[in-house]
Amino acid sequence: MRRDSHKIGLVSMRGKLRAFQRARETAEAPGTAQDIELLRHADLDLSIKAGALLTFNGLIIAAGINPIVASPGAPLSVDALADPAIAVLTAVGVLLMAIASSFSIRAILVGEEFDDHGIENDPAAIVRRLFAAYCAAIDRQGALLSMAGKFTFAGGLVTACAFVWALADKWWGG
Repeated sequence: MRRDSHKIGLVSMRGKLRAFQRARETAEAPGTAQDIELLRHADLDLSIKAGALLTFNGLIIAAGINPIVASPGAPLSVDALADPAIAVLTAVGVLLMAIASSFSIRAILVGEEFDDHGIENDPAAIVRRLFAAYCAAIDRQGALLSMAGKFTFAGGLVTACAFVWALADKWWGG
């Protein structure tokens, strides 16, 4: 794979495949394919979790904006002028969930940055660089997913507090 293939921000899968095939043909270490399979499964697992978390965040964002946009008199409707604190708390919860969603999207978009430039004829180096690319991508995905989880928890907690406050205000306050 050539360095100029990165000019448009895309890494050619063909280049990755060719580098792996060269490494596989002459690889002395048995189990290389199984190691890569393990890394691919870890990468896939994180991508699925990031997608699930993104879906959950979308549902909570949709539910979170309901008190602000609901018709007056609805069980969870909040009049932003009469109850600005509840409206602001709800908006903060939705904002935290949106931030969590951005971390999930970034985790999904992480890819393996791999380049065999300068080591085309060294299968062992190709395999090491391929492993390093997968590990770096998996570590980055894991870190982003961790941040998404933290913001999801915080946003969910704030949104739940706003809901309880709105209900309590309806039942006992007014």
